[in-house]
Amino acid sequence: MVYHDSDTERSPLYVVDGARDIWYNHPRRWVVILAIAAALSHGAAYCMYLTQVFAGSSVPNPASWSIWAYLSALNAVTFWRGSKDALATAQFFTGSVGCITVWMYSIWAGRFAPINTLGWIVLVLCLTACLVWWLTRSAVYANLMVGGILTISFIPTFAGVFHAATIERALPWYLWTLAFAITTTNVVRRRRQARWWLMLVTPILGMICHGVVAVVARG
Repeated sequence: MVYHDSDTERSPLYVVDGARDIWYNHPRRWVVILAIAAALSHGAAYCMYLTQVFAGSSVPNPASWSIWAYLSALNAVTFWRGSKDALATAQFFTGSVGCITVWMYSIWAGRFAPINTLGWIVLVLCLTACLVWWLTRSAVYANLMVGGILTISFIPTFAGVFHAATIERALPWYLWTLAFAITTTNVVRRRRQARWWLMLVTPILGMICHGVVAVVARG
């Protein structure tokens, strides 16, 4: 039997092989893989942390988590506007859903630790930074400010975990650290984009801050 080109092009095997070749030779293949890996790691960490809060084995700080709930949504939007890449932003959209879920449940179930003076100071600084972002309306500057406020917002959590390391469990924090490390790698792989280095601020600071809590936590 003689097969013509038209018969081959209609062959399911030909289509599958062609799609496989396109996938393995596609320049954005690793960008997609890393973005999915970061989002899955981020989502798994939030699911794990939520079960720990439910069981009472983790005690979230109200100041830090209130800021993170707001910043997670802001960061997802500003990172996407700055990078113009939904794949690179997938982790942050996943994180915003998870963070807001933990925050809402902690309020509803009364799982937050009492807020102190330091926590109120951090909240005021966060609100001030958000006001500056609203006035400048710059996605790039907003991403830089989010990185700075993210670091400041960790201060109450740092203080709590350094005072009593057992209030946090290490594994979710290691998963968050991994997610931010993957996102950092993904941004570096896209360094041909203009001002790509500005997009490194938030994932690098997120990796460092979450890593500190992971190392200190003893749960």
